[in-house]
Amino acid sequence: MKRTLDRVLEALNAHPDPDRSWLVGSPWFEPPNELRRAMQSAASVSSFDYPPPQGIAELRGAVAELHRRDGLALEPENVLITHGAKSGLLAVFGCLLQPGDEILHPAPCYPAYPAAVTALGGTPVAVPHEDGRSLFEPVALEAHITSRTRALVLSSPANPTGATLTGDQARALVELCREHGLRLVCDEAYEAFRFAPDTDRLPAHWDPDLETVVQVRSFSKTYALCGWRIGYVAADPALIRRLTAWQTALLNPPNSIAQQALISAPAVPPSFIQEAGHRVRNRLDELVAVLADAGLGTELPQGGFYVWADVRSRLAATGHTDTAAWCADLARRHGIGLWPGEDFLAPGWVRASAVACTEADWEPALDRLGTELRSFMNGRNSR
Repeated sequence: MKRTLDRVLEALNAHPDPDRSWLVGSPWFEPPNELRRAMQSAASVSSFDYPPPQGIAELRGAVAELHRRDGLALEPENVLITHGAKSGLLAVFGCLLQPGDEILHPAPCYPAYPAAVTALGGTPVAVPHEDGRSLFEPVALEAHITSRTRALVLSSPANPTGATLTGDQARALVELCREHGLRLVCDEAYEAFRFAPDTDRLPAHWDPDLETVVQVRSFSKTYALCGWRIGYVAADPALIRRLTAWQTALLNPPNSIAQQALISAPAVPPSFIQEAGHRVRNRLDELVAVLADAGLGTELPQGGFYVWADVRSRLAATGHTDTAAWCADLARRHGIGLWPGEDFLAPGWVRASAVACTEADWEPALDRLGTELRSFMNGRNSR
């Protein structure tokens, strides 16, 4: 599938000084020392054979322990270790869908949702929200449910918007899905980065037996381990058995060394995640201020890594009619990479990441971003 982002990357590649740091959600902060040491130990003493299909038992137990700390009852048999969250989502959709079945998702949304559903022969059904930011509202959602609907999927905190479910919203979605016999697939890759009040109650808190809710998580964002490619799915044991068979048939289990190292995840002190969240929140504050000062419509996200900015009123001023062209022109003329909203099913918006830039480069990059955006929107070319 051709992404509008590819046009931006091509334009950046033609600029003598491209800044790609606003594009990706790979954290700049270092992984915890406990997991670094565990990886070194695992590489020297672990078996290099295939791990068990469902994942190493001790790691599934560690996942259950992490959930229990958050007030979620989980047993190791409720867990499948996957090749990251995206792989877990693919397995979930693969088990839930027959050709022609429907999965509901919000718009804007993470592009992998409709892409995966389409690749599996299903039909992704977008449920838009007029403000371009919010997650599902039960009334709007219910209007899109048909006899072919099998699940709804959303991320909370959301990629790209940062919208995060409140406790009441989470409970309402669980009740609605239970009423209609649907699965609520919760992409919780950013769950450690929730900043708004009343967002501590997850959908799984209202469905402790996971009869309705399917949780999909990753170690990538929480611990700055994107390259390890380990995530997991938490669901009822019957679905976990189906997911395990699906993954084993197509992908084989994730690598054993990273699994062994992540058994030590419960040893990471809570202060690591608290400090990471505090630093991400500070960056989001500063990024919002720079984008707003440059004339983009934005607000502080409720969670996650990204600022979601409204550029609809700025397109005509720069001679463009779509966001992809706007972003490509910004990249070509000024070397600044922002992700066009078309890839998230939201033309007129752009996504900016607050986490990829290194600590040393953060302040200079912010200054350059503000300067180049103002120059671009005033019709001046920096090249």
